Amino acid sequence: MRPASYSLPEDIRATFVRVLAYMGGLAILAIAAASFFRTPAMVAAIGPSPRAEWIKVERPHPAFELIMPELATGPYDYAILRRAADGARKDVLTWGEPAGGGPYVMVEVYRAGSQSGRFIDAASEIAARILDFTVTDDVKPAGRIASKFGTVPLVDFAIAAHGRAHRCLGFARPFEQPSMQIAGWYCSPGDEVVDRATLACVLDRLTILSAGGNTKLDELFARAEVRRTFCGRRNPILAATPERAAPIPSPYDSRLRNAKLRKRIRLR
Repeated sequence: MRPASYSLPEDIRATFVRVLAYMGGLAILAIAAASFFRTPAMVAAIGPSPRAEWIKVERPHPAFELIMPELATGPYDYAILRRAADGARKDVLTWGEPAGGGPYVMVEVYRAGSQSGRFIDAASEIAARILDFTVTDDVKPAGRIASKFGTVPLVDFAIAAHGRAHRCLGFARPFEQPSMQIAGWYCSPGDEVVDRATLACVLDRLTILSAGGNTKLDELFARAEVRRTFCGRRNPILAATPERAAPIPSPYDSRLRNAKLRKRIRLR
């Protein structure tokens, strides 16, 4: 039997408290379930970012050399970038700075990987490499020059950094065997047009130090070295060719040994 003091309002109040308790429990379960299903997405969102496509080598061992005494006073950098996905590699040589008062030069030797696409035209190749610069004059074809690597297409453009403008002459020369490309530019200290002979000299001076076992790369530079003109003036002492090299008579030639003196040497 219920106590006499029990009334209908107390019964309603007790039922309401139980309903609230049930609803609170369901809310806690819903929150827990939502947290459980959302955890993987949150972990993925705050997890480590994906690796960069190109990774810079911390201690690069130079594979190429380009000696430019006229730029020795400016900063020089040699960087190697690798792409783990297909083994592609870029050796990037730079002289000067875009905001500096002198020339700014960049040469990139790009060795394609197993999944690399085909090389495109010179204007598009250079345009893709100057996206980080303020371009004041768009890239446009500027003819071709002859070099030790064969005919090289040129492009003309202009960039600016911190209020300093540079007129530039760029190039891009692809190869099939091995699959690689030599690209870059020479930017003048100001608005003056870059002399094409200067850019040809840059290509002429690019030599290989180590091919890393790549015989095709070695062969390519060996063939190019035969055509080297030493910036347009082939020196017979530094690089004698069969056409210009003349045989030097030996001081012990038999004809000289058998020759007789026709005059007496007068001693003073």
